[in-house]
Amino acid sequence: MRSSLGRVLRAVGNQPLERRYAIWAAGLALIALLPFLAGFTRVAWEASELLGLVGTLACLALCAPVRPRESTPPVLLSLGRHELLGWIALAAGGLHVLWAVLSDATAVVYLMPTAPLYQLAGIAALLGLVLLVATSSGSARRRLWKSHRNFQATHVALGCVLMVLVGAHVLAAARYTGGYGRRALYLAVAAGGMALLLQRRRGFEPARHESALRGLAFGRHSRLVAVVLGAAMLALAPMITRRASVALREPLVGRQQQLPLNFDHGKHVAVNCLACHHNYADARGFDACIHCHRGPRADLVVGVEARFHDFCLDCHRHPDARLRHHGPVSGCAACHEPGASHPTTARSSQ
Repeated sequence: MRSSLGRVLRAVGNQPLERRYAIWAAGLALIALLPFLAGFTRVAWEASELLGLVGTLACLALCAPVRPRESTPPVLLSLGRHELLGWIALAAGGLHVLWAVLSDATAVVYLMPTAPLYQLAGIAALLGLVLLVATSSGSARRRLWKSHRNFQATHVALGCVLMVLVGAHVLAAARYTGGYGRRALYLAVAAGGMALLLQRRRGFEPARHESALRGLAFGRHSRLVAVVLGAAMLALAPMITRRASVALREPLVGRQQQLPLNFDHGKHVAVNCLACHHNYADARGFDACIHCHRGPRADLVVGVEARFHDFCLDCHRHPDARLRHHGPVSGCAACHEPGASHPTTARSSQ
């Protein structure tokens, strides 16, 4: 163990520290510190959220540490450690889902086809991780791919899809990435990690009129890998906007039976009514706002579920300075209590 560690340290010590690796690693560390800025909910729910963050960090780290075999600079982590990161990401993601359901039974609705798009993206990302981890072992690689280059290109392409799905889930959920600055940090680290994969083959010097892509460490698949990486970055870029997050909160399939909503107006008297009831000021009608957003009006592009989650989650996570005694929403049951009997429930149940 000591001799192996010594070899790694000597190898690293003989290589100049590249600024881009240091910047990327610093960004990854900043994302790991975001929970300290996001407020605390309750132990069980927070444990689930932190497990999700661990899985996210592992997914981000999977992009950059392992360099292709003939790349410059040489490998930063061994293939074995790269595979270990994959198992950590998979275990943390699975426990994130399990712990959320165990700590709040209402959360099981987010495992159904009626879940919002960002939750379905998270489920797809977890299934993608299962596929990537299951096909990464030596025996599976040899059975499925005739050459290491084919495996490498397929693995990177699937990894890019995984990064887009994880980004959609994390940024729309916005538990630790609320606000423009935090979204920008996440996207910079994700895009930076993918960009680090574009490394030259060791000792390759392109001719004057030769494409630089020919010198990438992915061999004949270099052009394909570069296109996939670019497409993944373009898919992630719009997620920096809040509008994209709200759109991803829309359900793919509408629920036949809406969840009960226990919203106590008496606990929100410090909030200006017009913050939610804009229809009282802009002459759009005086019916309950939930009826309007659930209706067929073409000018309302945001549905009731996405709009109300945006209102409630954003206000609780980033409250006005004058508001006190409340923090981030601590689970689904905080608002969706089965059998809720508040007077507003019958009129505005989700």
